[in-house]
Amino acid sequence: METMLAMVLGAMVLMGSLGVFLSLRNMESAFAARFERTSELAITHTIFTRAMLSLQMEETQTNIVTRTQDDQTDAQEITELEPDPRYRMILETDPTTNPDSTGWIPQRFELVNATPPVPAGLATQAAGWYVAQDQHESLNFSAMDGSQGIVRGVFELRPAGQRERIMQELGLISANDLLFTELDPALTKSNNATSFDAQSSRSPNWTLWWRPILSYEGEQLLYGLGPFSDAAGTPDEIRARLAGAVPLMRNIERCAWTMFKADELVSTFAGRSMSDLPAYAQFEVSLTNGQYASWMFEIDWVLGDDPSTNPAGPGSGLADGADNAEPGNDNGRPGRPGGQIDPNATRTINFSESQ
Repeated sequence: METMLAMVLGAMVLMGSLGVFLSLRNMESAFAARFERTSELAITHTIFTRAMLSLQMEETQTNIVTRTQDDQTDAQEITELEPDPRYRMILETDPTTNPDSTGWIPQRFELVNATPPVPAGLATQAAGWYVAQDQHESLNFSAMDGSQGIVRGVFELRPAGQRERIMQELGLISANDLLFTELDPALTKSNNATSFDAQSSRSPNWTLWWRPILSYEGEQLLYGLGPFSDAAGTPDEIRARLAGAVPLMRNIERCAWTMFKADELVSTFAGRSMSDLPAYAQFEVSLTNGQYASWMFEIDWVLGDDPSTNPAGPGSGLADGADNAEPGNDNGRPGRPGGQIDPNATRTINFSESQ
């Protein structure tokens, strides 16, 4: 009887101790996850501040260009209509993303900045290589106005695990990359990059990304092609498009940008010159763990060109007509013979598990 009583009492003490240890472990995990989300909120706030205070705008707008063409018989002056310069600040509903289980579709926020808002050290080594290869002809290290740092980039949201899996398939990140060690392996294993049906069957869970828009994609946007989904295009085009992508904030339930312009708050916006700029910008975000943040940002800008969507820039083949098509220097980007867009640009690659 004494032995039986001792065993029962000992089991009760062990079970109580085990319950305490499990509670402490769960509490520690919850606090660690909350700390990670709070750190991401702080980093994202700093990046948004840098982006809003370094906008690169233009002073005047010129849409009509007059050129003189010499012929064997006579010389005539012709007027050619160039594509309108792309807006420097674009806030729109993302056309490349499916809605979540609640029917909400995130926004896409495209900006031109005088200096990159995201430090290069946050991206992968592949990102640095692609950006350097893309911009090495346009860099001007003697410039006094900081033009060597001009970058067109976009803040966009993707379902958790979707973009990460594509980048892993293309070799842009490794499984033990520090930026992606926190990701749930079940997300990258079950999600399909082209038909992401898992997002519609579970609670909303988004990841906020920033990525630079390199010159080839910038030229496509200038001529009305895109934006494209992550899986659209050839593997080389997808690799070049996503190489510089950096995850900023995870576990987002819903977020929204609004601009105060003309005495009202608007959720869609497009501006090119300094007179188009809003008075200020607001950002609200709700996380899946219940955290909430609401930020207001001042707007500041400098004046300058936008080399990322310059049709006459280095290596550009899109601005040339069919009669004077030249391959130019593509800096390793997919070819554009005769000033035509590569037809493979709209092809979709299937990154399913069977491949």
